[in-house]
Amino acid sequence: MIQYATFVKTVGDQAGATDTEEARHAVEAVLAVVAAALDPTDRERLAAVLPGSLRGAAEVGAGSSPPGSATELVSAVGAVLGWPGERARFFVQATLSTLADLEPELADLLDRRLPDGAELRAPLDQGVPPRGSGVPTDLSPRLLERDEIDRALTALEGWDGDEHRLRRIVGLPPDRVTPLRNAVARAERDLNHHARVEQGPDGVTFVVWTHSLDRVTDMDIELARRIDAAVTAVGSSG
Repeated sequence: MIQYATFVKTVGDQAGATDTEEARHAVEAVLAVVAAALDPTDRERLAAVLPGSLRGAAEVGAGSSPPGSATELVSAVGAVLGWPGERARFFVQATLSTLADLEPELADLLDRRLPDGAELRAPLDQGVPPRGSGVPTDLSPRLLERDEIDRALTALEGWDGDEHRLRRIVGLPPDRVTPLRNAVARAERDLNHHARVEQGPDGVTFVVWTHSLDRVTDMDIELARRIDAAVTAVGSSG
């Protein structure tokens, strides 16, 4: 059986959750929507491997309408959580890939029963998510050429990257990590665009790219600017 703490922490780390509570809510939302796509027998198989504190999520999903596509599944999760599509898709992918890793026999079930199941459970760093795999954003991203990216990088603080990814590592005192991540989360909601956030020994790493295109766009430059502003407001050593 899957261990609750391991499951939630792994999903949260992969998707860049602000804290454990956010990761738990996201996992519950994904499980409820996934359960709606399963028949009663497969739903029981899913519930059987979940820790008791998460089984209720699968039961909640039993009475819901099953999603007919990956877009609908991600949209349903986003609607439950009140999140934009890019952020919801991160947690869908992190939850399903972690579930398949911890219980390999479920991988085939997810592939067969979920729309685009193999794609949705692919690890976050693998594969190119299809255009439209999340809720459409309010802005239309514009692909940037390398010279445009290089010019933008000169105006940003501590970022490097290329046409595919932009990264910044921020050194922070431990008590400033949560305020920074909360500030970045607010910027993400404003822009309807999501960064990958990783906590490591050198600090907090932000990675931005437009997942539907697997390239850096003007939206990523704007998000990087917002992250810089958040770092300045919160205070950092990097």
